[in-house]
Amino acid sequence: MTFVYPLLLGGLLLAGLPVLLHFLNRQKPKTLLFPAFRFLVQKRQSNTRNLRLRHLLLLLLRIGLIALVCLALARPRLFQEQLAGLLDRERPVAMIFVFDTTPSMGYKVGEQTRLDLARQRALELLDQLPADGRFLVLDAADLASAEREDFASADKARQRIQSLVVRPESVPVTTGLIKALDRFDAWDDPLAQNLPRFVCVFSDRTRPAWDGVALRKRPTKEDAIQVQTLFFDVGAAEPIDFAITQADFSGDRQSFLQGEKVPLRVVVSATGKSAAGAIQIKMAGRKPLEQAVTVAAGEQQAVTFDIDTDKLGAGFNQVEIVEPTADALAFNNRRFVTFKIQERPKILVLADDLPRSKRFATSLEDLVYTVDHKTPKDAGNLGQYQAVFLVSVAVPDEALWQELKSFVDAGGGLAVVPGGEEMQPKGYRSEHAKKLLPGEYVGVVESKQGAVWDVLQSNLAHSFMQPFRAWAQRGSIEFIDEPRRAFKYWAVKPINSQAVVVVYDDNARPAVLERQLANGKIVMLTTPLDERTPEWNNYGDKLTTFRLALTLMCARHLCSEAQKQSLNFEFGVQPPRVAKGIKPFAKYSVGADQSTEDITFDGQGRWRGDRLMKAGNYTIWGTNPDQPAEVVAKFSLNTPGSESDLTHVPREEIEAMLGKDAVIAQDRKTPLSEALNWNEPLELFPWLMISILFLLAFENLLANRFYRQEAPA
Repeated sequence: MTFVYPLLLGGLLLAGLPVLLHFLNRQKPKTLLFPAFRFLVQKRQSNTRNLRLRHLLLLLLRIGLIALVCLALARPRLFQEQLAGLLDRERPVAMIFVFDTTPSMGYKVGEQTRLDLARQRALELLDQLPADGRFLVLDAADLASAEREDFASADKARQRIQSLVVRPESVPVTTGLIKALDRFDAWDDPLAQNLPRFVCVFSDRTRPAWDGVALRKRPTKEDAIQVQTLFFDVGAAEPIDFAITQADFSGDRQSFLQGEKVPLRVVVSATGKSAAGAIQIKMAGRKPLEQAVTVAAGEQQAVTFDIDTDKLGAGFNQVEIVEPTADALAFNNRRFVTFKIQERPKILVLADDLPRSKRFATSLEDLVYTVDHKTPKDAGNLGQYQAVFLVSVAVPDEALWQELKSFVDAGGGLAVVPGGEEMQPKGYRSEHAKKLLPGEYVGVVESKQGAVWDVLQSNLAHSFMQPFRAWAQRGSIEFIDEPRRAFKYWAVKPINSQAVVVVYDDNARPAVLERQLANGKIVMLTTPLDERTPEWNNYGDKLTTFRLALTLMCARHLCSEAQKQSLNFEFGVQPPRVAKGIKPFAKYSVGADQSTEDITFDGQGRWRGDRLMKAGNYTIWGTNPDQPAEVVAKFSLNTPGSESDLTHVPREEIEAMLGKDAVIAQDRKTPLSEALNWNEPLELFPWLMISILFLLAFENLLANRFYRQEAPA
């Protein structure tokens, strides 16, 4: 027990005041005039005994009253949990309910989802608490609405709990817990400051739902009122699930050329027990593709579908991936992807010696580009091409550099592939050439052992290296396992260190350089790619595909403007951001599954789809009066695959943050209210004041009875 005002206990000295008054105001026995002295003595003794008992009883009562008043003014507080809980059970409380509404809460046992069970248990707890408490309900996946919510009555809390639904975002429930604690810290209601405070979290205890690091980093106030936090576990004891967790394209590409194979990779996982099933991909107007898959419990399996684009027209294409077997968690049985087919970009290859550079031009055609192969004098209008390759041109004249400068300024891509000893570096040092090139050719370097790409010292994060990163992750690529060598190459002086993308292991000299201007970009190589004798490198050996791979990296980098558009998004990670395009429309709308709604674009011509609440393949249409709607863009929106991780967080990990016995199992048979730990000190002041009133009344009754004046005879 502690006291708020311990100094007032000095008032206990006043307990001696009744003793003093007792001796000063002692009532003398009555004198009885009876002739029989025997009866007088007997009556005197009886009268004295009664008076002593009455005085002693009143003395003790008055001492107790003074001591009780002093104790009450000192405001004692009781810390005995059992007694405090017993006395406080009928006391109103301040409570915040935090609900996990992420997709994993849609897991069904029978016909009841985990969110249904969470609602049920919260309502049970609410029914066991005094109705005059203050309550707040927070949806951890919709904390934006929490700013508009305030503490309300039990009835309002019931309505809010019953309106909760599963949301598609993957948000840790600890985010809502932190918000609840912050709300209590900022709560300034003077009428509710003395209420016991509780935060009750309802979650399935899955790994994505718990972020202990964020909770540990939350700053706490030294003078904050104590809040008890309970974690009500509503998760399935042994969940079983077969899920599609991921679907993407090789190299993170979302745009492909006509004639390319589109490699769609689908990742499935099994939880609880091994699973065997079939994965189907569906596209409008095409027969579904299907592959069987078997996954061991706790593991993942990747399945790759090669989508043929020969019969697909240019534009957007959308795929629905389905696992047709129904199970307890429905959201991860479907996934959606969108990709775009472009018309084959046109590329111009300029070379002095067309026969020697024919193989290079043919390799670009094999990579599904449309290629024109000409000499610099026959270049013609460059505006019809997306990229120009300058291959082994000995001395480009100033007029050609001027045309190339205008071409790059307009958004085109330029690749400069050097020749051999016939190339004259001075032809690459003109005024316009210096405005384009990321470096200056200096002289020929010979390497007896052959210089290879030093990948560790190169800029792997550069967009030019994106295909190389994908190949390295795939593994078993011959030119990565056994790097190709350049026995002769041109030394280059870069304009700055940022221009160097790849370096050789030979004194870290540049192998690939890149420069980006306002609208276009330039790639510069340092060793030839045409056929010559003797060869400057072994990039084109029959046992390797490195020359083709390097050609692909250059072409894709220079023609990748359309590939930058994002078409696939996940809830809670990145909301869809779509540009309205070049052609203006009077009205725009977005829809999926035959339902549409009107949308508006911001001042920058972009739309942010942060209000979409359902996974699917979406289309944005533009409409002008008296004209049919036109497709502006298409995209796919998915639930994060991480929500398929149903692994339980250990109870010890949660209780290490929230306190011992903070996790309440769903099979608990005792009333939920008994899980509340009334560990805040109980104020005894009101109880002592009530006791004083009763003692005063009792003392007054005795005093009136003992000292009542008898009527005269």
